[in-house]
Parts: sequence; C-alpha cells; structure tokens
Amino acid sequence: MFQSLKRFHLSNRSRGQSFLELALVLPVLLILLLGVTEVAFYIGSYMDVVDLTREAARFASVRDPSAVNSDYNCSAGDDLNFFYDTACVISPPAGTPGCIGTFCNGFNPYITLNPATDDVVISVFTIAGGAVSDSTVFSLSHIFGYTDNYKKNCQGDTVRSAPYYSNAHINSLLLSDAPANKGYVAVEVYYCYDQVFGIPLITDFIPNPLQIHAYTLMPLPAAQPTPTPIP
Repeated sequence: MFQSLKRFHLSNRSRGQSFLELALVLPVLLILLLGVTEVAFYIGSYMDVVDLTREAARFASVRDPSAVNSDYNCSAGDDLNFFYDTACVISPPAGTPGCIGTFCNGFNPYITLNPATDDVVISVFTIAGGAVSDSTVFSLSHIFGYTDNYKKNCQGDTVRSAPYYSNAHINSLLLSDAPANKGYVAVEVYYCYDQVFGIPLITDFIPNPLQIHAYTLMPLPAAQPTPTPIP
C-alpha cells in the first residue's frame, strides 16, 4: 500500500513538473514561430517590391525621358509623362481599394503605398565621355504633396540626402572599358512594411514599420547624349 501511494505521489510530481516546463517553454516557441512567419511575410513583400521595380524599369527603358507633360493620370494613354507613367506601373490595379486618386491602373495588387511615408524615385542619367553629364530625379511623393519621402525612414527621421543611385554612385559603377556615351534609368521604391503580428519583444529591437528599399538600374538608349550636328 505504501509503495502504491509513493508511486502515485511521484507520478503527480512528474506530471506537475512537465506542465511547468511546458508553461515556461511554450511562450518562447510561440514567439519563435511568429517571428519566422513574420520574416516570411517580410521577404514576400520585399520580393514583390523588387519585381515591381524591374517591371517599371523595363517599361521606362524603351521610352523617351524628354516626354514630361503635365498628364498625371495612370489611366490616360494618349499623353506620355515618362516619370509619372513609369511610377504608374507600381500603382494598384484599377478598381482596387489601394488606388490613390489617379495613381491607379498598374501591376501592383500586393502592397499598398502610403503617400505620407512611401516613395517611388525614378532617375535618368546621361553618360558622356565616361561620366555623368546630366541627370534628372523624380520623386512620386511630390505629386502627393509631400517632400522627398525617400530621404526619411518610416519613423520620419532624415537618414539620407540623395537616392541610392546618385551621380556619384553611377560614376563609381562605370568601368574603364564601358561605352563613353550611355543612358540609364533607375527605379527605386521606398516602402514601409507594417509587421503582421507586431510582436512586442521583436518590435523593441526592429522598427515597426520597417522600410523596404528595392531598386533596378537599366540602360535607357533615349537618354544617350545626342551628337551636335556639324553645320
């Protein structure tokens, strides 16, 4: 009888210890699981933004950067505004909730740009004599009534003075054997990713929202320097 009571007591103590260990370990496992899932969502959003910059750069690479009329409408096909229409590729499809005024009719069903924090930057570079001779920078935030969102992080702090592809950066990328006369277009997206779960322990170390910056650089034949005719 005493042996049975002893085994019963030890069994209860073992089960109590297991429950205590589970209670201690389960929150850690749950945080790890949510953290891994959050990283997967972030990577998915990053890949979406990268794909959008590539599509926009391809669109721009076969068009004329001198077409800069005042037609700021993604749905109007009669007049080309090189910079705005390139940014339109990154706009939401027509009829979706993410549309911002006329910034609609694009290829982006996955991310919703916030005009107060996000930005699309399109830069055109003319290379003459092996160096940048002329450049133009377009910031979509200006169209929305804001000033150079690309210079700030998602918390509103100024963290940079120029886009990633600046004149100096392009000059540093030019190789000695590269063509002396060339044209390039760069498309950059600065997107504030809102964490899906917003786990307190993680947000103590990682900003929420967290900025995603993706970019694509492509040749732009129409931006090459035009030789001056000899009379």
